[in-house]
Amino acid sequence: MKATTTLFVFLISALSIMAQSKLQSYDSYIRKADSLYRANDFKNSSFAFSEAFKVRNAKITMNHQYNAACSYALANNPDSAFFCLNHIASYMNYTNYGHITTDPDLKSLHSDSRWTALVKVVKANKDKAYASLDFVTLDKHKIQVFVAGMQNNQSGKPVIVFENGMADNYTRWASIIDEFSKTHTVFAYNRPRIGESEDDSLPPTTKHIVENLREMLIKKGLKPPYILVSHSFGGAYIRSFASDYPNEIAGLVFVDPVDFTKKQGMGDLPYLEIGLTQHQIDSIFGQPYKNFTEKLYAEMPKYYVEEVKILRQLTKTDFDECDKNPLPNVPVHFIKAGGFANTEPPTIYDREKMWRINSNIQIKRWMELLYPLKYGRFFYSSSSGHMMQTDDPEIVISSIKLALSDFDKILKESTSR
Repeated sequence: MKATTTLFVFLISALSIMAQSKLQSYDSYIRKADSLYRANDFKNSSFAFSEAFKVRNAKITMNHQYNAACSYALANNPDSAFFCLNHIASYMNYTNYGHITTDPDLKSLHSDSRWTALVKVVKANKDKAYASLDFVTLDKHKIQVFVAGMQNNQSGKPVIVFENGMADNYTRWASIIDEFSKTHTVFAYNRPRIGESEDDSLPPTTKHIVENLREMLIKKGLKPPYILVSHSFGGAYIRSFASDYPNEIAGLVFVDPVDFTKKQGMGDLPYLEIGLTQHQIDSIFGQPYKNFTEKLYAEMPKYYVEEVKILRQLTKTDFDECDKNPLPNVPVHFIKAGGFANTEPPTIYDREKMWRINSNIQIKRWMELLYPLKYGRFFYSSSSGHMMQTDDPEIVISSIKLALSDFDKILKESTSR
């Protein structure tokens, strides 16, 4: 299913009461289906997806069909699951072979005679779409990488490097990679245990991932400077890279990032602002939270659990590994998704209001990081959900283009002195 990038979302969905209102629009059916899935009511989640797909003129996305297949599979309805999966594989060019073959929601389909043919189509899609797919060996373990635009690899010209969100696959960046590989060398990859990258048996700490990334870039002949572009949890990794190797950075683009500016005690601020008492907050993040994370660790795949553990460690240490040094004075962009996804059951507070409050608090802290920089920029997409690379790729493309342009200005300024 979808890789959720904040622990709070998981906790809220596990502790909240399930919504049961009768919804009519396509989006409402989808929200209901997602909510029921999170409540482990896979049968009724399946019904809600089916009703959504009956809505006339609905724009049925690949993601919704994939999620529906997960609910169908978990509800012991393999025929409907295969119908959705075959449709996105055969008619929508689904390419995420690494995800579909490891998704625990689809495990019940593996013994079905139709499974082998399905994943064969997905792999063919992936191989065709990513002909430049390759592997780099690090300490005897193969890491899946994608390099394009090598004809543009010139000394001093920025290489654009993509860092994925939590437990996510580099294919999420497809349309953005296609755009920039025409003019620049681009590099994307899957961290260990994700996609077809092998398990290196090491925790994905910021130091480990940064050193891995740097070694892979050098092995592929891609020398600095780098424009590092991250999504969500990947923001912690590129912030650490910039902290450790500031002279190798041409720019940083944080796409709806994990909030590495949050320090101890700041997590309570949006809950207090919306009117919860400290006792209510403590009751949410006390033993129930501990029970929930233990259940999460037991049920979710290893590649996901390992990154959740690192996020928890970073949160406990105020993200000290990430920001031990100031941001380099290069183009630094924050892109914030403003589209509230009302996929969670109701709770004791207004969920959207709390989300807006928290967003405003984050934005304020991010702006404070940008103020000292000559080429700091902030972008906001009011309609985009968290997966901005697919919801609003144009704003990400615009940001990267501006970062490249501003880096050129920096170079000209330095040579004119």
